[in-house]
Amino acid sequence: MMSLRPLFAVGALAILVACAHPSSSVDYDAGVPFPAYRTYDWQLGAGGEPGRAGGPGAFDNPIMAGRVKRAVEAELAAKGFSRRQAWADPDFLVDYHPQDEGVRARPVRLGLGFRMGPLGIGVGAPLGDPRPQAVADLALEIEDYRSRAVVWKAVAPGALQEADSPEEAETGVTEAVRTLFKRLPPPGR
Repeated sequence: MMSLRPLFAVGALAILVACAHPSSSVDYDAGVPFPAYRTYDWQLGAGGEPGRAGGPGAFDNPIMAGRVKRAVEAELAAKGFSRRQAWADPDFLVDYHPQDEGVRARPVRLGLGFRMGPLGIGVGAPLGDPRPQAVADLALEIEDYRSRAVVWKAVAPGALQEADSPEEAETGVTEAVRTLFKRLPPPGR
């Protein structure tokens, strides 16, 4: 008798791929000597705070800004970069901002499943009206301090989103920033 496990494994993999978030994008200037960079500072936006003003959207708030700043500083420290000393110029400036801000429906779902032997079946359906959820992409930029040119830019789609708890929001931002900074400095540079 033929085993159905491989068929279920392929089906599960197809579902996981279909549900995956869009991947992050990274672009950089290939002529920049990234290994020469050692120190950074924040590109100050309106009001003297790090990050560009996001406008009147859901992510123009100090709590979300603090999450992003903590996550960026932790990842830069893990990569060996240090914040500039007060008496020295930095090698690069870091900037972040929300982009493509919008609202999407976040459905409440109910699922039911059962299993008999090696086979299982499940059914899920939306329950009630979807709840609106603010969402935005997180854009990070690195600007060469001397030339003032953007030399690295990364975007994490949907990384900024309203969450059910502050811990969930913190985890989402931290993971998005970690994913983006995996590609800094660019490989082989």
